[in-house]
Amino acid sequence: MEKKVFFQSKMEKHPDRVEDYLAGKRIFPITMELDITQVCNRACSACPHSTSSQSAHKTLDLKFLDRLFGILGPNTPGLLMTGGEPTIVPHFKETLALAKAKGFKDIAIISNGFNIDKPHIQDALMEYATSVRVSQYDWQEKDSEPFIDTLKKIENFRARIDREKSGLHLSTSTLTQSKWIPRLESVTRQVLDAGAHWAYFHPFINWDTGSPTLSGQDGVVEEIERIKSMLPSAEIYYPAERYLKDKMHFNKLHGSYFLFQLGADGISYAGTDCKYEPQYATLDLNEYFKEDFLWHPRRIEMFSSINSENYRHISLKHRPTVFSHYIQSVLDSGTVMQNRTADLEYAYENII
Repeated sequence: MEKKVFFQSKMEKHPDRVEDYLAGKRIFPITMELDITQVCNRACSACPHSTSSQSAHKTLDLKFLDRLFGILGPNTPGLLMTGGEPTIVPHFKETLALAKAKGFKDIAIISNGFNIDKPHIQDALMEYATSVRVSQYDWQEKDSEPFIDTLKKIENFRARIDREKSGLHLSTSTLTQSKWIPRLESVTRQVLDAGAHWAYFHPFINWDTGSPTLSGQDGVVEEIERIKSMLPSAEIYYPAERYLKDKMHFNKLHGSYFLFQLGADGISYAGTDCKYEPQYATLDLNEYFKEDFLWHPRRIEMFSSINSENYRHISLKHRPTVFSHYIQSVLDSGTVMQNRTADLEYAYENII
């Protein structure tokens, strides 16, 4: 049975939460995506936050995180920690330990891989995290020195994971464009041969426009499927909905009730694709941080005001858009579409 890391109906693995939302009840999110820091030790051209967000150099401290995890940990099963680069935070291990102690069931880390060779970072990941996904850079033209260095770090870390029989999953994430298709098979084989448990592809985004858009992706899905057919035992994933050209429709941002985005500035944003954009800030937790902050009128009003006609990031088909479209289709049809997902198995059910 085929597994999916990203799929529009993945939230159906939490049917009570979906049903409560459809009934108009308050729900806690399934997943919190958290930027523990805006600081990064790379400056990648593909990163939308490499200049604007890092200029503030914000990092969440343990006192703030203790309060946050105390509210969400017992009620939200998934935590996705990113940044910036989370592993450079001095209290990285303490943050993971705190998250686990407060009740998060699955803790996933997105990293640039720079520090995954450091024993204390490996210790923290192996003790507390479910998975770590290493973003690949500098691979598009040739096997660059940074790319090869990252592969070596993956290889050595995987060897330790196997040696110590850790349950941590080590994976890679690779951006796609049509012009990079000639390199996809080679890169896929290299990351899997290095020891990645699975490889993940998702579209490159042009952020330098008035409305961010996906860069040319013609032929990418076909190439990924060809690679999968050549490597039938390998775990290779991609978000199929994001590559489709079908339009998506929703009358409000349903998806953000299930996926909560918090920036390293302590501000919650409407979606994972619009963080650090002031017009999409829903609530500043530095000013209001009570037990009921998720249902603050400002947040509810913001989600209700965003729809498929006015959401500037809709063409990216990122998670807020895809999940909102799915919930809207459920509302419009009046039934949960279980028949469409009967042949699917979801990886990391608590990380949507």
